[in-house]
Amino acid sequence: MSAESVASKHAGAALPSWVARVGLFSWLFIGFVLAVGVLAVLSAILSAITVPVVLAACLAVVFAPAVTWLADHGLSRSLAAVAVLLGLVATVVLVVWITSAALVDQSEALSENLGKAVDDIKGWLASTPISADLADQAADTTADSGPALAGGLATGAVSVINSITGIVTGTVLAMIVLYYMLKDGPTRAVKRSGPTTDAQTTRQRIADDAVKDLRGYFRGQTGIALMNGLVVGVAAALFGVPAAAAIGIVNFFGAYVPYLGAIFGGAFAVLMALGEGGLGLALVMLAVAIGVNLILENLLQPVLLGDSLNVAPLPILLATTLGGMVAGMIGLVLAAPLLAIAMDARRELKKSGFFDEPDAASDSS
Repeated sequence: MSAESVASKHAGAALPSWVARVGLFSWLFIGFVLAVGVLAVLSAILSAITVPVVLAACLAVVFAPAVTWLADHGLSRSLAAVAVLLGLVATVVLVVWITSAALVDQSEALSENLGKAVDDIKGWLASTPISADLADQAADTTADSGPALAGGLATGAVSVINSITGIVTGTVLAMIVLYYMLKDGPTRAVKRSGPTTDAQTTRQRIADDAVKDLRGYFRGQTGIALMNGLVVGVAAALFGVPAAAAIGIVNFFGAYVPYLGAIFGGAFAVLMALGEGGLGLALVMLAVAIGVNLILENLLQPVLLGDSLNVAPLPILLATTLGGMVAGMIGLVLAAPLLAIAMDARRELKKSGFFDEPDAASDSS
């Protein structure tokens, strides 16, 4: 067989269609991953802007109905937005004040009982196979690290000042953005005057679904937070822990931040119990906090939020974990609603024919 006949034979053999589809999908996937990576890097670089804007947008979506209600009852939209914004600021200040006051009131007893707890733990360790030499070595290591820690105080102070400055700046920016979003409405940006096209209708449906998903998420999260705060607060009151109301409030607001909020709320409850009744009562409150959060975080939260967002519990759990790994606390809070928004957007785009293949007639023309 001649070389020309072999070449013509191979040229006439077409590749299977699935090879072309797999190749196209692979290149599209690589492009998608690169685009997401670029967006993640840009978001990290511009986090001083992106984080306040994202938080303000979420708060605007959640509290826009309150602004509308005030506007329907006589206030202008601007004054209604100011009233809601001041109410949110007052709520945050109140929570911080209640928490700080409870810690200050218990500071002396907490310091005394903390020393007792350390002594108790040393006594427990003495009755275990852990040798006294090992404890002494740990104490010597701690003492030797003192100069190094002291040398890093200046750098640490500068970092704290920079962090505080960033927090204040971000808070001011978030408040300004939140005011304008509350005043204008969270979906005004996608609305256009004049004749409505199919693309504009699709964008409006996607925006409306995003608003519905965010409100559904925070509605379900509020139910979980109420249960969390009530159970932990009532348990603290029954066991005689002081500032039970403050413990319930801190655990209520902490429940809005998956995992991290539970740690902070549980630590606050344990500290109050340690200051009042020593190590024994602290261990009881620790067991209560762990039990409540294990039930809510691992069992009730995926089910309740799955019903609110129309998403299965397992994707919510995985998305929340991935969001925390990629974007920290804001990723933990927003991963579940963003997953629901992406799924709804895909459904609307599919309904509008965005993913349809072009007709052969249109290709030939």
